[in-house]
Amino acid sequence: PLDVVLFKPLSTAYSTELTSHLHRSQGLIPITKGDFFPLFWRASWQSSITPEIVLKAFESTGIWPIDLEVILKCYTDVTSAE
Repeated sequence: PLDVVLFKPLSTAYSTELTSHLHRSQGLIPITKGDFFPLFWRASWQSSITPEIVLKAFESTGIWPIDLEVILKCYTDVTSAE
């Protein structure tokens, strides 16, 4: 479920925060290892990883509630139906 629903908003939020940080520093201050976590946590993780999104991830992959149609669709060979 992580790669289906969670990583895209996380990546977008982190890119936005990183761009904002670079804009504020006018690109003159390098990003250090110590800068990574505050940038990642503040805007990215807290804004994009919410209980609602996590539940949506499990639902869209058919894990919870269990939806065999969604799960089997991942393994269905489209060419065999033709």
